[in-house]
Amino acid sequence: MILMAQKKSAFDRTKPSDIIDISKLEKETQKLLFVGLIFAFILHPVVGSYFMFKKSDETVAGNYPVKFVFNSARLLKPFELKPKYASKRMLQREKMSYKLPDAQLETRTDPTIEIKENLDNLNIETKIIPENEPDTFYLNDKDTGVPVISESGRQISMKEELISVGDHDTGRYRAMIIQNPDKFDLQGFVYISTTWGSQLKVSDHLKRSIISLTEAVNRYTDIEAKVGSHLLLDSHKLFTTPLVIITTDKAFELTPIERKNFGAYLKAGGFAFIDNGEPVQECSQAESSLRQMLRDTLGKGIKFKPILNDHPLYHCYFDFDDGPPQGSEIQLVQTTTTGIQGATAQNSAMSKTVPYLEGIWIDGRLAVVYSNKGYVLKWSDYGNNEPQLKMGVNMVVYALTHEGGIAQKTMSNYSTVQ
Repeated sequence: MILMAQKKSAFDRTKPSDIIDISKLEKETQKLLFVGLIFAFILHPVVGSYFMFKKSDETVAGNYPVKFVFNSARLLKPFELKPKYASKRMLQREKMSYKLPDAQLETRTDPTIEIKENLDNLNIETKIIPENEPDTFYLNDKDTGVPVISESGRQISMKEELISVGDHDTGRYRAMIIQNPDKFDLQGFVYISTTWGSQLKVSDHLKRSIISLTEAVNRYTDIEAKVGSHLLLDSHKLFTTPLVIITTDKAFELTPIERKNFGAYLKAGGFAFIDNGEPVQECSQAESSLRQMLRDTLGKGIKFKPILNDHPLYHCYFDFDDGPPQGSEIQLVQTTTTGIQGATAQNSAMSKTVPYLEGIWIDGRLAVVYSNKGYVLKWSDYGNNEPQLKMGVNMVVYALTHEGGIAQKTMSNYSTVQ
């Protein structure tokens, strides 16, 4: 009884959780976990590969044609013009009043008397050649006996028509000139202006040069010079201008139309004075652009030749026996030199002189004067530029008087014997 009582008491103290081996259970659980992970790593790639490489029996529909249909707009209501009703006009009689003149006008009874008096005042005598030369009219000067002839369709006598060169300053011509045996006896007018292009621009500090040159022409000669509006290289007005002045201090390029028009102008009798606005630097961008402009315009075979001191350009008005005067090409130039170790040094030196002007001849006629002397810079100064302005006057006079120029071709239609 005692033994049974002890066993019963021992059994009563044992709980269900005391029977489970915790360490054994953890080992079995870890084993199952590792097995499951290995199985999962093997199963997922196999299943994924199967679906990836499995051929699908589904067919993809092709591209169906799409047709766009544009329906034109339709008016819901018929189009009608709304009639305009004209207002009724009332006819009325207008009362007119008459007024007698306060003074009586006298008519000239014999107009031939006045014409004869005018001819006598002009100191000329007329001679009409009938039948054999009906279109020719002769005017003989009583003092000199030189006939002034005017033929129909050929020449117009300024003395016969009682007109002067200034009467033609109407905007049609940019220059007209009358040249007498004395080279200082010049009469006429001229418009002087700078020439522009689509990329060819004149800097602000060079714009005064044209004004100074115009004032010099008026001061030294009897030619009436005026500052004209800007002249464009692609304009038809170029062919009525005897002198074209081109200058710049920057790089530029002409358009094909500008090159073609400028080339035709030079071949038709035009005269161009081209001046480098940056003469201190050798082979500057301005000089390269100006020279290339002439090559593109007249062809790569053109030659820049020195203009000798006996050329009429230096003697047409003022005499420059020693050649062209000095311009702005001689100046003190500051240069900076950098050594191998980075040290810099500044040096001062005088720029090289330009002993002559260069020219381009077309059919034996001097058509282009190229200058590396920077005359436009001296013209823009307010003083100490008299030799350079006189050289500019020679440029203008030569352009107006040289044989084959536009001004001479214009004056060939007029008889200017005085």
